Amino acid sequence: MNASNRQMTLRRYPEGMPQESDFQVISGAIPDIADGQVLGRAIYLTVDPYIRVHISPSMSIGYAPTTPLGAPIPGEAVLRVERSKHPDFREGDYVAGFSGWQDYAALQGDALRKVDKRLAPLSAHLGALGMPGLTAYAGMTKLSEAEAGQTVFVSAALGGVGAVAGQLARIKGCRAVGVSSSAEKCSYAVETLGYDACLDRTKQDFAEQVAAACPNGIDVNFENAGGPVFWTAMQNMNAYGRVIVCGLIAVYNEDAPPAGPDLSQDLLRAIALKRLVVKGLMVADFWSLRPQFLEEVGGMIKDGRLHSKEHIVVGIENAGVAMMEMLSGRNFGKTVVRIADD
Repeated sequence: MNASNRQMTLRRYPEGMPQESDFQVISGAIPDIADGQVLGRAIYLTVDPYIRVHISPSMSIGYAPTTPLGAPIPGEAVLRVERSKHPDFREGDYVAGFSGWQDYAALQGDALRKVDKRLAPLSAHLGALGMPGLTAYAGMTKLSEAEAGQTVFVSAALGGVGAVAGQLARIKGCRAVGVSSSAEKCSYAVETLGYDACLDRTKQDFAEQVAAACPNGIDVNFENAGGPVFWTAMQNMNAYGRVIVCGLIAVYNEDAPPAGPDLSQDLLRAIALKRLVVKGLMVADFWSLRPQFLEEVGGMIKDGRLHSKEHIVVGIENAGVAMMEMLSGRNFGKTVVRIADD
């Protein structure tokens, strides 16, 4: 066991896109555990868009408490149990829980879930088999009302949520159209993940590409981005379409509303004229689906119907850089940070 507990913390709150200088690694004591707790040693840390909201005093309002300066940045991890005072866990078990970005954490056993290494690599339990995968599963099975033959449009198509949502749409027999940030990513989305089409949002003719890829319009917009991608999707929505608002990664680094005209009337008009159903997606509403999700999606991964790709960064000292890569689209797959050997 390491002699100290490394923690990735904030030196200051980011303004706009986070910078390396906003983060710092500090060392503290390895925590003791009480009855009902386990001591977990983190192996993989998650890097997800929601963490950017946690470290913004303005964005976190109404969502979650703002992370205090000097405290471990929040997030889920896959951990190895080092010590246990909980009857359901023993030393050597692998678990997942919200430990934050640090080596060791004292965690309530009742808040942990066991991780099965035989089902998928440990890193996948923070992506396709973790909270992002459950989010996609809940959106597609409980909110989308997607039917075979309909078009499902997925922004951030290779992210932790988007990649699973798009593959589930394809497995349901829908036409899956994704959006990403490079030709290389789009090729992977089509050739490996099975998207019917994937569009590069950085191209000048992006709007024309969306119209061409969705000749029969869009029935479900699985929205992870916001910004121009969202407005382009709205222009192609079919009557009685469904908009699932899962994330808004395009604006997470904005400290104030974008300059320009108020477009809320255009949005409300489109919703009214097309009789759209807009649904907000928060995974906390769907924890009860986890056993069903693990059985179904775990089975899909095992038999090769669904693929899991991780963008793995090594070293807790690089977790801040990993966040910057994820927010700017420089990652390729679900971003995780490996901080210890398995």
